[in-house]
Amino acid sequence: MKEWTFEEFRNALLYHRIIEWKDNRILLDNGLELSIEETDQDCCAGAVGSFNNVVLDAAITHVEDIKYKPWEDGDTFGCEATVNIMHNQNLICQAMANADAGNGGYYYSIASFIVRTKGKVVGITKFVHSND
Repeated sequence: MKEWTFEEFRNALLYHRIIEWKDNRILLDNGLELSIEETDQDCCAGAVGSFNNVVLDAAITHVEDIKYKPWEDGDTFGCEATVNIMHNQNLICQAMANADAGNGGYYYSIASFIVRTKGKVVGITKFVHSND
């Protein structure tokens, strides 16, 4: 498994079509399967992600930079992150993830984009850390 930069991740998506979608997973026309998964955590912290507002069969022409939105709730803190995937100027997919720091904010979690081909992980890109 290779750690990919966000730029490498972006380039893997460009000019391909989303042909299948299910919650935290999308499949591209070149056979790449993308998912958002918790890739590291400590104790009771957690991270989750999903793809939303997906439009199938539109070619990906732009992948925006990650937008971070830190949050606190009195017991812990974390960060939400969003990546908009576009066809021309139209949103065709929104990747969203949330990572929290667990009880009292003493821990951490990370959500990442996982890229697979034929079931084998070929790349991993950090999406959001609870401290972002």
